Amino acid sequence: MRRRLLVIVFALVAGLIVALSLPLVRATAERTVQRSFIGRVEDGAWFADMAATALESGRTGRLEAAADRYTALYDSRVAVVDADSKIVVAPRPLDLEEPQVRSALLRALADRPALQPSVVWPWDDRPFVLAEPVKRDGRVLGAVLIVSPTDRARSEVADHVTLVVLGSLAALAAVVIAVAAPVVRWVLRPVHELDRATHEVALGRLKTRVSERVGAPELRRLANSFNAMADSMHASQEQQRAFVAQASHQLRNPLTALRLRVENLEEFVNDPRGLHELHFAVEETDRFGEILDGLLRMARAEASEAERRPVDVTAVVVHRVDAWRTAYEAEGVPLTMRVPDGVSALSLPDCLDHALDTLLDNALKFGDGTPVDVSVTRAPADDAVAPGGQDDGVVEVTVRDGGSGLTAEELAQAGGRFWRSTRHQNVRGTGLGLALTRMVVEAGGGELRLAAAEPRGLAATMRLPSAPPPPVAAP
Repeated sequence: MRRRLLVIVFALVAGLIVALSLPLVRATAERTVQRSFIGRVEDGAWFADMAATALESGRTGRLEAAADRYTALYDSRVAVVDADSKIVVAPRPLDLEEPQVRSALLRALADRPALQPSVVWPWDDRPFVLAEPVKRDGRVLGAVLIVSPTDRARSEVADHVTLVVLGSLAALAAVVIAVAAPVVRWVLRPVHELDRATHEVALGRLKTRVSERVGAPELRRLANSFNAMADSMHASQEQQRAFVAQASHQLRNPLTALRLRVENLEEFVNDPRGLHELHFAVEETDRFGEILDGLLRMARAEASEAERRPVDVTAVVVHRVDAWRTAYEAEGVPLTMRVPDGVSALSLPDCLDHALDTLLDNALKFGDGTPVDVSVTRAPADDAVAPGGQDDGVVEVTVRDGGSGLTAEELAQAGGRFWRSTRHQNVRGTGLGLALTRMVVEAGGGELRLAAAEPRGLAATMRLPSAPPPPVAAP
C-alpha cells in the first residue's frame, strides 16, 4: 500500500510541476524569439533606409557590400527586391516562391508590418523570415528580405528547457522525499499497526492492542473498534478456558470418590458377571479421569502466552527418542532415528517435547508393531508456516510407522478433539492428545501434517520455522 500511495502522490506532484513548468518554458521561448525578432527588425530597418537611396539612384554597390558583410557575419540570406518583386541585390540565391518567403514579401510590399514568428522549439529548424518595406515619402519602392537561421535561438531555448526539466526533477525529488514519504508513512503507520495486531490476534495473542491516538479520525475509530473486538474475544476465550479448567478440576474429586466407591463394591459382588461389569466401570472411571486430565492440559496450553524461542531440535529429538526406547523395546518394536547435528527451530517452550511424546505414543499404540522411524530434515518455507525463521526455511520432524495407517476420510478428521478412528476404539486413549499437539504446534507458528506413508503406514510431520543454531560455548 505504501508503494501504491507513493506512486499516486508522485504522479500528482509530477502533474502539478509539469502544469507549472510548461507556461514558464513557453514564456522563456517566446522571450528568446522576441529578442531575436527585434534584432532582425532593426537590421531590416537599417537595410531599408540604405536600399531606398540605392533604388532611387540605381547605385547599389554600397548596398551590395553591406549585404555581403551581413551575410558573412550572421550566416543569413539578404535580398532587396523592387516594387515588382524583382531581385535587385542578393549575395546568396533566394527563392521568392517559397511559401514563407512569399507571404512575408507580399505583406512588406503592401506596407504591412512583419509578423512576429511563432515560438521556436529546439526541434524546429525553420528559419526566421523578415520582410521590411522600402519606402520614400510614403511610397513603397520595394522590400528587404532577411532569412536567418534559428540555431542560436533554438540553443537558448534548449538550455532553458534543460534547466527547467532539471529543476522540476529536483523539486519533484525534494517534495517526494521531504514531504510525500513522511506524510504517507504517517498515514499508514496506524494501518501497519492494525495489520500487525491482526496477525498477532490470528496467532492467538488476544492481549494485543493498538494505539487509539495516532492517525486520521477514521483510523482512530477503527483502532478503537479493533481493541473492543480484541477485548471481547479475549474475555470470551478466558471465560471458556476458565469454565473448562474449573469444570475439569471440580469433577476430579467426585470422580475419585466414585472410583473408590466402585472399587469398594468388589467384596460385595459375588456374581462373576457382576465382577466383570465392576471392572469395566473402574476402567471407565480411569478413562474419564484421563479425559479430564487432557482437558486440563488443553486449557493450560490455550491460556499459555509464552513467546517463541530457538529450540535445539537435534538435542530434543535425541533425548525423547532415548526416553521412549525402553517402552519400544518392551513391546518388541524397532525404533530408529535420523537426526543431523546443529538443527534449530522456533517453537514454544516444551512444545517439541510434548509433541514428540504424543506422536511416539500413537506410533507405538497404533503402528501394529511395525518399525517406527524418527527423522529431521530441512525444507523450503511456504505460506502454511508463519514466517520468522532467519533461514527462510522450515525444520520438519517426522514420525513414520508402517501400520495400517488412516484412510483419506480419516486423515481429514484426524487431530480433531475427541476424534478416534472406529478401528481404534478398543485402544486406550482419549482422542485429545493429537488435538493438543496440533494446537501447541500451531501456537508456536508451526504446522502438524498427517499423511499416508509409503508403501503403507502413517507419517506425522511437524513443520517449525527454522532458527539459527545456538552459539557454541567456548571451551
